[in-house]
Amino acid sequence: MKLKRRSFLKLAGAAAGAAMLAPSLDMAEALAAVNPKRRFIFAYFSGGWDTLLSLDPRDPNQFTGDRIGETLIQPAWEMIPANFPKTINQPSGSNIGFGPVVGEFARHFDVSCVVRGISMDTVTHEVGRRYFLTGLPPRGLTAAGSAAPTRIVAQQGDQTPIPNLVSRVESYNDNLPTFATGLAVNSVSDLVFTLSDLWPENLRFIREQVNVFRDGKVICDPADANRRGFMNLYQETQGKARDLLAKNLGQHFNFLDGRDAAMQKIRQRYSINSMDSGAAQAAMAFQALKLGIAQCVSIEIARNLDTHDDNWSDDQPNNQAAGWNALATLVNDLKNEPHPDGGTLIEHTTILVWSEFGRTALLNVRNGRDHSLSSSCVLIGAGVPHNKVIGKTTDRGMNPAPVDPVTGIPQDTGVTITPPLVLASIMQSAELNTDKLRVQGLPCLMA
Repeated sequence: MKLKRRSFLKLAGAAAGAAMLAPSLDMAEALAAVNPKRRFIFAYFSGGWDTLLSLDPRDPNQFTGDRIGETLIQPAWEMIPANFPKTINQPSGSNIGFGPVVGEFARHFDVSCVVRGISMDTVTHEVGRRYFLTGLPPRGLTAAGSAAPTRIVAQQGDQTPIPNLVSRVESYNDNLPTFATGLAVNSVSDLVFTLSDLWPENLRFIREQVNVFRDGKVICDPADANRRGFMNLYQETQGKARDLLAKNLGQHFNFLDGRDAAMQKIRQRYSINSMDSGAAQAAMAFQALKLGIAQCVSIEIARNLDTHDDNWSDDQPNNQAAGWNALATLVNDLKNEPHPDGGTLIEHTTILVWSEFGRTALLNVRNGRDHSLSSSCVLIGAGVPHNKVIGKTTDRGMNPAPVDPVTGIPQDTGVTITPPLVLASIMQSAELNTDKLRVQGLPCLMA
């Protein structure tokens, strides 16, 4: 029996949601499983953050209003809400000075490395976001290559029920194995409904009918339809999807379930009031790693940071603070959770906290900040330096300054830190291949 194209597409479409097929089946880039115990979290601050408020602060007692013409830097902390301190947040023993909005996260300096002076080479949201996600300059606005989490999972191998879990962040798979493709959800509620029997009645009926269809279908697997292994892959992926549903994993993420004491504790600890909030996504990341459900988790931990107008003074500090508070709880949980191989989860987990770019050092005429080529990021946990600042921005205009690639100290003849160098560093520290990024990691960003 020859399988017609129309019949095959109908069959594939019936199970497309569960099958999670990748856009390509070329497995050539996949490597043998490497460093299988390393886990990754990518925490995204959406919209372009003001690093003066958080990762790259300037003392307002030195960068005063009467020096703006000289420094071209305007902290403007006097304009943010009164509940935020107006001083640099640097806990005892910390080599890192944070801005006023990071709150409790500052106490995690002991497992953190702040990277300053990252050159984003763009002030376009889509380009900056996709550049940091893939480590490759986009083609126009189109992402080039696979997202870093996809590359990581492809090399680690298919070790967990959901190897690559993605919430409210873009994900790309370019010629890597299907299992490495991100399972993307728009909220934690979507994940709960996808992985459990808590579906609304109409959706449950549809799922049951799809299962009946699958169980009753005749497998057509002629040689000409399976020359590249497509049919074998299709059937294997469909089986994995059904096994995943049978595990009822959604119960571990239903944080608003008032009948479950464990869920109530998580909701209170993370202050979750919405299942699409950054707090819920941070809790999702912890549960996924703690329970061995995922290897790599991408989350949008803060949003609404595109503040060109006078909403800057409220939206930037408040929305950043919500993200930093959620991250502080996540890191605290990872510090306290034992790992089966010894130590705690944070010792086996690498976290990258990033945004598509920073914001200008000067307020504009509307009392907001525009897009800046310069940004920062935070590396946390396994394989990265701890209690350290790498790189800097200049004290006039906050432009990226080149650094010694070994020490991270500013050096005129050094290298300028870019997203590919950051991604290559965290991957190389986990013994992962970085050839597709076309760069090697920086020794100063690896431990």
